[in-house]
Amino acid sequence: MDSAVLLVLAFGACALTTRFLCSDEFGYSAFWPANAAMLVALLTLRARLSAFVLVACFLLNVFINKLSALSPTESLLACALNVIQVLIAAPFTRRFCGALTDLTRPRRFVAFTIIAMLSAAAEAGIGVMIEVVFLNDPATPLAEWMQWVLCDALGLLLATPVALYLVRSSPRAPTHPDFDAKVVTLLLLCILLTIVSFSWSRSPLFLFIYPMLATLAFHARPTWILILIFFVSLFAAALTQHGFGPIALLSPDGHLMREGMLQPYLFSLFLVVLPINNAIGEGRRSTRRLLLLKLNLQHAATHDMLTSAMNRQRFEAVLGSMIRNAASGAVLFIDIDDFKGINDSLGHQAGDDFLRVFSARLIELIQGLQGCVARYGGDEFVAIIPGTFSYEKLDLLCASISDSLREPYRFSGIERSITASIGAAKIDSNNLDTDDIMRRADIALYTTKASGRNGYTLFNDHVVEVACAKVAS
Repeated sequence: MDSAVLLVLAFGACALTTRFLCSDEFGYSAFWPANAAMLVALLTLRARLSAFVLVACFLLNVFINKLSALSPTESLLACALNVIQVLIAAPFTRRFCGALTDLTRPRRFVAFTIIAMLSAAAEAGIGVMIEVVFLNDPATPLAEWMQWVLCDALGLLLATPVALYLVRSSPRAPTHPDFDAKVVTLLLLCILLTIVSFSWSRSPLFLFIYPMLATLAFHARPTWILILIFFVSLFAAALTQHGFGPIALLSPDGHLMREGMLQPYLFSLFLVVLPINNAIGEGRRSTRRLLLLKLNLQHAATHDMLTSAMNRQRFEAVLGSMIRNAASGAVLFIDIDDFKGINDSLGHQAGDDFLRVFSARLIELIQGLQGCVARYGGDEFVAIIPGTFSYEKLDLLCASISDSLREPYRFSGIERSITASIGAAKIDSNNLDTDDIMRRADIALYTTKASGRNGYTLFNDHVVEVACAKVAS
């Protein structure tokens, strides 16, 4: 409901501003941005809310037009045709500009430009025909039609991105456009330049609007650029209609000449800024895609594709780095008990599902200790846990991990308790290399498995003696 009220208020503000500041004594204006609020309501709100916005905007428009130079018949016709335009434009905009209606993308904006022009052409055709046939309007039909088309098409082009920004920036909106204080400052300076240059009629300052917009196109996001063009157009149109600025000087007596020159000027703002901004945006998106591809390739090169744990090569590199830097820690060698039985009884797909679930639990446990996990072989995992460990502390840690791994697992639609065997070895500064540390952890794991599995063993001299005795027997 908040968005609906906001759009009605935006419609009223645009209608009042355009009707009384940007229109001449005959009711002509360079552009009519109020319709954008109704269009955005149809694009973003539920049916009931959008209907409420259309009715409220229609009534508000009728009230505002009563205060203008338009006759009651012309006022009612204009209000009805405004609704007709957005009803024509809305389904095509949704169809060709995407569900999110992101008009900052080049292709979508081009599509929306065509939709705005065609819907305005249809609306203007109906309006001019009624005026000529029923209201006996003395104006030239073609000139009237062209001015009407450009007025309402420009209104949608200039104001729809701003209205979308308002809806998406509301507190309940799912996304919030980025706010950049530096860019906003530059936007305000550009608007100030527009006001000064159009107020100082005989100066060429208005020409500097183009390079400033082009400069901003390299730094600001498309949303901000479209908002800027809207406000620049609003001030330029208001000052021109009141006799200020270079365009008013070229046509001191003819309102059609003013609209006929001001409208191409407003279109030229798009032609200067959007191609630059779109090219910059595409470059940024390409850079992000390449960076994402690079990160994905790096992840694929260092991680196991099935379990998302590190692969063996990356694990050995991390362990080697710790040994070279004389860092303390512990290595855990973990083997799933009777993993072959899972594959044989439930199938290899269930086995893969279990490996993913097991790995996720193990990673969660070890990452909570600031460590890392790797898949070392088919059903073998290794973990590094940094820190200084006494045998008592390492014993408590392995007992906790073993108990956690013993909890039931849910995979492939079943729940089953599956145990694991653990061998642990400390990383210390006894001139051991990676192979030595892994051999110690492997010996400890072998001892656990030889002792009946479902437990853990810490490497020490007694473990070596036990392992050697088992091998000899």
